[in-house]
Parts: sequence; structure tokens; C-alpha cells
Amino acid sequence: MITIAPSPFTSPEMFQGDVLNDDKTWMPVGSIGHSRPLIYDTRNGGWISILRARSEGTIQRHRHASPVTAWTLDGSWGYREHDWVARAGSFVYEPAGHIHTLFIHPEQGHMLAVFHIFGPLIYLNEAGEAEDYEDVFIRMDRYLKYCKTVGLGEDWVRSLIR
Repeated sequence: MITIAPSPFTSPEMFQGDVLNDDKTWMPVGSIGHSRPLIYDTRNGGWISILRARSEGTIQRHRHASPVTAWTLDGSWGYREHDWVARAGSFVYEPAGHIHTLFIHPEQGHMLAVFHIFGPLIYLNEAGEAEDYEDVFIRMDRYLKYCKTVGLGEDWVRSLIR
């Protein structure tokens, strides 16, 4: 029998209560809705967040440098480049390198989904040229700027880093 002791080198666990509460932890995302970060993984370069949209809309065409997974909790959404529609209970896996344009499907006109982004993404214009770039650090900087405006501050953002 082997005795396994707790390691002093692990990060503390994270518990967040009702992350679906409609509070100031939700940052506006363009005109499409709001994003609620759950964790920033600075060691591996990814993040997990919830995307909530309450009406139809589109997120700019982009390419992921690493895989992405999505689990739809409510509503419906899809990618303009594909013929499938994600509905409540749907799971999506996107391999690295995929280019797509997320839209809120008019079928229900809203969506709520958890996205695990494993690495950076590149926003593209209609000609396929890079216009913007986002990684975990840029994402955290944007969220920190927002948090300061609503009184959450840097400690709140740091509590999401693992």
C-alpha cells in the first residue's frame, strides 16, 4: 500500500457560488452580450468563461491557435461557416486552426454557453487578414480594466488565476 500525502506545491482549489447571478462580474462583450470569466490559466495560456447573449448577434470572424470546447447551457448558436446549431446540452470541440464566425441563432435569439479556450485567438477581417489578437493576458487586462470601473478591483481578477 502506498501513502499519498497532499503536496505543498499545488494551487488552492477554487469555488465560486452561483456564477449565473446577474451581477457586475459579467463584462460586456461588444454588442452581443456578456462574458463571465471562471478561470484564467496563466501557466498554460487558456481561460474558461461563460458567454451570455440575450438577443441575436455575431462575434467577429476569428481563428483559434489552440483547441476550444463549448458546452451550451441554454439557447442556440452556431458558426456561419457550418450547418450545425448548438442547443442546450450540445458539446462542441474545435481543433486548433479553425476559422469561424459565431452567431446567436435566431431560432431562440439568445444563448448561454461555457467556453474553454486553450490558447490565443486571432480576429480576422473579411479578407482573412489579422486585425486583432487575444491571449489570456490581454483577456485578463481587459477584464481588470472593466472590474476597476465597477468596483471589483484587482483582487477579484487575481482570485480567478490558477
